[in-house]
Amino acid sequence: MFFNGNVHTGRAVSDVLISNMCEVFNGKIEKGRDKPIIGCLEYIREYLMKRICNFMKEMKKAKGPLTPTATDILTARKTVASQYIARWNGGDKYQVTGALQDQHVVDVRNKTCTCRKWELIGIPCRHAIATLNEMSKDPEAELDIYKWVHKVYFLETWKKAYSFKVEPIKGRSMWPKSECPTKLIPPPHRTQVGRPKKKRRQSEGERLSKKQKASQGDGVNATQEGGSQKPTNDGVQKLSRKHISVTCSKCKNKGHNSRTCKGQGGNQSKK
Repeated sequence: MFFNGNVHTGRAVSDVLISNMCEVFNGKIEKGRDKPIIGCLEYIREYLMKRICNFMKEMKKAKGPLTPTATDILTARKTVASQYIARWNGGDKYQVTGALQDQHVVDVRNKTCTCRKWELIGIPCRHAIATLNEMSKDPEAELDIYKWVHKVYFLETWKKAYSFKVEPIKGRSMWPKSECPTKLIPPPHRTQVGRPKKKRRQSEGERLSKKQKASQGDGVNATQEGGSQKPTNDGVQKLSRKHISVTCSKCKNKGHNSRTCKGQGGNQSKK
């Protein structure tokens, strides 16, 4: 959570708006989901052990006070901030101006910018860095830019997040027997009809977006063939059968299909 001085703003210091991290974890445990409950938990436990070890190796390679991702973001913003001009108002605020009418106000005391990136993410934006560059001309100002970055992006915080380890356990044959008098019986299993589904269930928004893309592709072909489209309540364009001629595969005549063909035969004149 974002702590601004002694005031708790109630905001998460992250710009993640989608569930990609959950989807990645769900994809990693895909091979263990079909196993029994104990086997599935063992698969997840071993995966977490491996994941923590991999992050510990990355932490040893990291240099500097920030995490590698935060360092890359801050370096890129430093490069862009050199093209901005900051003007002091005599108090705690600066007016920062850049190209293409990019002008914002930076509040140094509250650590905010009108672009909202500094407040939402916790890393100084390009306007804030331009302000800090202007403040560096004052010998009494704080010159260390890392003091303006939120603590969640520091390498020490990253190490604390992975300081807890997943303990290894003995083999299943050496597990102690349960003394519970109640014996748990597995529920009755019924084989479902069809092939078992492996893919996750798509949300309503994903299904609608795919339908819209498919209808747009069909609409182009239908328009070229002389068809028309009718908008529905959900905004999806559906093809109308009006003005579309049907050709029979048996008699090769237009106006009907093979199911309604009455054996007319021959190529009749087009009406």
